[in-house]
Amino acid sequence: MATATLLTTPHSRSHGATTTRAAVLSVLGTILAIGIAATSLLIVPVALAVAFGPSLLSHF
Repeated sequence: MATATLLTTPHSRSHGATTTRAAVLSVLGTILAIGIAATSLLIVPVALAVAFGPSLLSHF
């Protein structure tokens, strides 16, 4: 049976910067996902307004 030895190194400033960068990218990704979801929610009402708006307005 083979065993692996993990070498551990002390955490340095680069680790903190990497963690901060990952957190920022995570937040930006979440904002982007919410924006895409909000945009997709607007597609159906806009399509309905374009398709049926003129015929509904002609009745008034």
